[in-house]
Amino acid sequence: MKAHGIDMRGEFKVERVSTIPVWTSADEGREIYVVDEDKRYYGGSSDWIDYAAATYASATEAKLANLPYHNLLPDNGRFSGTTIGTSITISDGSYPFAQGPYFAPYNSGTIAQAGKFIHNNNDYGGTSGSMTQTTIDLLETQYLRSTNRYGVEYRIAEITAGSGTAASVTFDSGTKYLMTTNYGAWNGYNGWTTFGAWLRVTSGTIAIRGELFPYFTINGVSYNYTNVELTTSDNWIFAVIAVLAAGGYNNGMPLFYGTNGNKIQVALPAVFNGLVHPSVYWECPIVSNI
Repeated sequence: MKAHGIDMRGEFKVERVSTIPVWTSADEGREIYVVDEDKRYYGGSSDWIDYAAATYASATEAKLANLPYHNLLPDNGRFSGTTIGTSITISDGSYPFAQGPYFAPYNSGTIAQAGKFIHNNNDYGGTSGSMTQTTIDLLETQYLRSTNRYGVEYRIAEITAGSGTAASVTFDSGTKYLMTTNYGAWNGYNGWTTFGAWLRVTSGTIAIRGELFPYFTINGVSYNYTNVELTTSDNWIFAVIAVLAAGGYNNGMPLFYGTNGNKIQVALPAVFNGLVHPSVYWECPIVSNI
């Protein structure tokens, strides 16, 4: 190896630093080894990038880009229980709203139905019933749909933050508290888990603790390692969150934080085993686990 006319011999070592420095534009293209994390990073165009995670993501996305993904949630993101199976319609009498084990309210919060997509609905020319405005707004946002009249029925959940103050984190807007937990047993393939869902804040401000997420996109825009606070003005957004659980699991994901009375709606959630990180937002597949 030659540099500026000097013959270099022996081992080549990446620059060694004790802790990760604050990124500046001068760091673009720089490579460092961070001692306290035992990790290598390189300077991107706007932040430090985990070298191993970026390499793994590139290989994974190339293999999986055109494959269907199997939703690991036992209710397939329909908020109607596991026994509904592959039925297109959901009977409100036989299959009422069910939060499922994934979104368990924390800090005395609650979860309830905010809407339901109805197959052959009245709002788009059918005869099977009218939908809530939040459901219509979601359908109008999902530009990949070819029709809003027909389709597999699913419910929309609304999570309300309670008065509890456990698991607090300070964000730009102030201190907020964890809103939900999950059963946490899905961090399997190499420690990676990917969560995707449509989200909408209907009251207050909801923070997502993105500082823990190596891959975090909203409507296809990257927010890796960045906390994001959503408000009612954001309308429906689609988030993809991928976390590498160093401790073996993460039963707080997707790490919604709020204060008493704050509300967030969730539609078509999906959890995938491994790292699935498309470059643009996509529709969660509904695949039966039965």
